[in-house]
Amino acid sequence: MHNFKKRILVASLGALVGSGLISCAVGPDYKRPDVVPASTSSFTRDANAVETAKPSTIDQDWWKAYGSPQLNDLVELALKNNPNIEAASANLRVAQQNVIAQQGFFFPQVNAGYAVSRQSTGNNLQPAINVTPPSIYTFQTAQLSVGFTPDIFGGNRRAVESLVGQANSQQYQLDALRITIITNVIATAAQEAVYREELQSAIQSVEAQRLQLEHTGHMVRLGYLGGMDLANAQSAYAAAAAQVPTLRKMHEQALDLLAVYCGKFPNEQLLLPNLESLHIPENLPNALPSSLVTQRPDVRAAEELVRASNAQIGVAIANRIPQFSITGVVGGVTGPAFSNLFGNDSIWGLTGGVTAPIFAGGTLAARQKAAEAGLDASVAQYKATVLTAFQNVADTLYALNNDGKLYALAKDSEQANKTVYEMTQSQLKLGYASEPGMLMAQQQYLQSKINRVQAFAVYLGDTAALYQSLGGGWVSPEQAQAAQKAKETPSQANQSPLQKLLD
Repeated sequence: MHNFKKRILVASLGALVGSGLISCAVGPDYKRPDVVPASTSSFTRDANAVETAKPSTIDQDWWKAYGSPQLNDLVELALKNNPNIEAASANLRVAQQNVIAQQGFFFPQVNAGYAVSRQSTGNNLQPAINVTPPSIYTFQTAQLSVGFTPDIFGGNRRAVESLVGQANSQQYQLDALRITIITNVIATAAQEAVYREELQSAIQSVEAQRLQLEHTGHMVRLGYLGGMDLANAQSAYAAAAAQVPTLRKMHEQALDLLAVYCGKFPNEQLLLPNLESLHIPENLPNALPSSLVTQRPDVRAAEELVRASNAQIGVAIANRIPQFSITGVVGGVTGPAFSNLFGNDSIWGLTGGVTAPIFAGGTLAARQKAAEAGLDASVAQYKATVLTAFQNVADTLYALNNDGKLYALAKDSEQANKTVYEMTQSQLKLGYASEPGMLMAQQQYLQSKINRVQAFAVYLGDTAALYQSLGGGWVSPEQAQAAQKAKETPSQANQSPLQKLLD
């Protein structure tokens, strides 16, 4: 009889666990918001106005397309040491553990209790049994309790779904942060190299202006030029000299910013790429508008928040529905002999209960409406994120289309001014040109060189922005899962998720 009762208790708990696992889930099922019109076939107003490549996938290590080993080292250093990435990784672990904690409510809660006491009835207390006082005895109690709340209406399932959405959003935010850090490192490293080139050209320009000022002063003393000519020469020299400290300041600030991106202090040295080692990628990526919502991690992060908000409606509805619970207790009471604790005289109990909200002052209904409003807000934020993503791509495509033209013109201008400068130098040696004319040609050449490196920095920075706006080569969970399955052996592929976890 005793064993039969135990079997009933175990069977009842097992049935309730099974009913909780196969229960339905109240509330709306998630569906991705459809915010991109089917007619959207281009990122720009005029598809022919911007030259684009064919849609292609982005490599995970896309920064290597710039062809600079020093830049590759900087990016890898930033991905390893950037404190913002470390913080985002920790936040992701928090979200993942919250999911695991909530999943624990799918299973029974098992607790054990044990107590032992040593007592004496004393000389004056009449014992309930025929024992000569004083009576000293040992009293032991032990019990094993199992409590379970079956998730019949799926409230906990929706809570887990919401937390999974938040965890996925944290993962996508981490991916987006990595891409942003990579883009910033590339742009800052290129700008630092440009500042170095500009600084050298500016110093040469100051020297040319100094020689021009000396020549003008000499001509004034000879009476060939007047005071206004000297003042103009002094003004040009001062303007050229003023560029040097400005460029040095911007160069040092770029170095400091790059060090922080890499998780270093400003006084630490970094191996930096030269401008000559940086190259514009030959084949820039592109994507179809319909695929952008799945390629951008920030868009996926916003979508997962929609999923989380949608699940919260189910949680709110489940809180308005009766909740069932069951508790089972098995225990024993004995004297000094511990071996008799769970003998034939052990105690047990099985309790079932139901709790239904009748009146809560409108609290539960208001919470459901709040969850529905939260879903509306998440959908609107998702749409805003998608629109921003399309804007980023369109802006970058327009910028690159003009950057390439501007850079080509800047190179042509530099080459032309270099030719003029070299020819003027040759004519000066032959006596067919004056020194002021040669210095003027040098000034024009140096300025065109500065214009060219500035155009290069803008062009290179916008190429990095294009990689970022198209998603930056991150790996989605679906792609990672497919890659993991491809690596598994046939025996591993047939294992259950529980077996894989135990392995």
